Amino acid sequence: MDSALDGVKNIFITVVVSVLLILLSILYFGITLWIIKWSSSFFFGGELEANWAVFSAAIMATGGILAGALESKRK
Repeated sequence: MDSALDGVKNIFITVVVSVLLILLSILYFGITLWIIKWSSSFFFGGELEANWAVFSAAIMATGGILAGALESKRK
């Protein structure tokens, strides 16, 4: 019975951590998108199309998340 309780507790912790990681990824994507749009208008003076801004932010956010995951496995 004790191992079943540990299994349920581990599943619950996994779900909570997964939800938190998804929320942090969305927040990181939003901050990256804001930085890209701001820097584009600051340096180039014009508005960046929304499609290209989202595409750039997605690439940068994915790269940052993967680099963080790979860096933690190397230690």
